[in-house]
Amino acid sequence: MFHGTRANTIYQFLGRKYAHADKWKFMNYGFAYDDPNDQPILYPADEADRFSIHLYHIVASQMDLIGKCVIDVGSGRGGGASYVQRYLGPKTTTGLDLASSAVAFCRRVYAPVPGLFYQVGDAMNLPLADASVDAVLNVESAHCYPDKAAFLAEALRVLRPGGSLLLADFSRRNQPMDDLIDRAGFAEIVATDITANITRGLLTDDARRREFIRDHVPFGFRRAVQAWAAAPGSWIFDDFKNGRRCYVVYRATKAG
Repeated sequence: MFHGTRANTIYQFLGRKYAHADKWKFMNYGFAYDDPNDQPILYPADEADRFSIHLYHIVASQMDLIGKCVIDVGSGRGGGASYVQRYLGPKTTTGLDLASSAVAFCRRVYAPVPGLFYQVGDAMNLPLADASVDAVLNVESAHCYPDKAAFLAEALRVLRPGGSLLLADFSRRNQPMDDLIDRAGFAEIVATDITANITRGLLTDDARRREFIRDHVPFGFRRAVQAWAAAPGSWIFDDFKNGRRCYVVYRATKAG
């Protein structure tokens, strides 16, 4: 449903339509910790996006990013790359997205953050030199790519030896990305199923998300947007709940 040219058209439209909705900084499903004591401490200004931030945190914190060069492929509205740069200590974080309207939004909203950059680029043809970054971050974006294998090959190419692909995404239960990542040539792969945490996050954050949809989306489009956002009651949420679809976090390391 949200794949290839159709996905790009949707995200370009959203970037233009909500170019001045500065409070809308994330588009991922969110994550709720099993133990609330494990969740990161946030600045008050970030509290509204806590569950979406949780997802970025559990993906990005799989490796020590202090002093590293990070690229966030499929950075969307930029909140995740901003969180990584402000909280996790990398030297630089670059958000890359195919939707030029989203990149324009990010460059305006996050301009004050030192070491944070955004650029237009294709996940399947990354505009980066070989062995130029320490971490490739990819959160809830790869399911949109027409050629996931091409993206994984590009991620391996741009990583420095010892660097890692840090990825989170969902798929049908019988079609996980494990084999694709393995065939791409990564030396070490660690996979963690977080489907239960995703469904809990969607339930816990549901009221806030529905309020946003009610305030910003025309009535005739709300049902479609609720499905896109995997709101409780949507077919995507039911797939997670009933085990037809899984959500997995990966860390895959480049040899050397």
